[in-house]
Amino acid sequence: MPWKEIEHTADVGFEVKAASLDDLFLEAALALYALGYGETEELRENYEKRKEILQIEGIDLEELVVSWLNELIFIVETRNILFVPTTVHVIAEPLHITAEGVLSERHGIRLPVKSATYGGLVIRRSPDPFLRIFLDV
Repeated sequence: MPWKEIEHTADVGFEVKAASLDDLFLEAALALYALGYGETEELRENYEKRKEILQIEGIDLEELVVSWLNELIFIVETRNILFVPTTVHVIAEPLHITAEGVLSERHGIRLPVKSATYGGLVIRRSPDPFLRIFLDV
């Protein structure tokens, strides 16, 4: 598992290590879903046939990752489905994400996640892409 949960007194957090920035953002989405909605093993199997594309912009990596996770939370809250990314591409100029994914049913809530936050946020591109982020629950 490329991510791990971080103990926190009021919120929940996780750390992700990946081989690329693209994989880092993809794994962050799966970590969010695992913490908020339970196991993610079956997510890619239980989906509608329709694919969707998300594009998220940011002025820096910190804003990009917070916006990415908050958009995924927004989709769950407003549409009651999970956007499960199959590919994520982080583009440098202008900084944005293009993610292709499928829709998966939500099977309950493990932990009610309100938002991704900037508090305690650490993200780096190199030498190995790394993310530490906390979620408001």
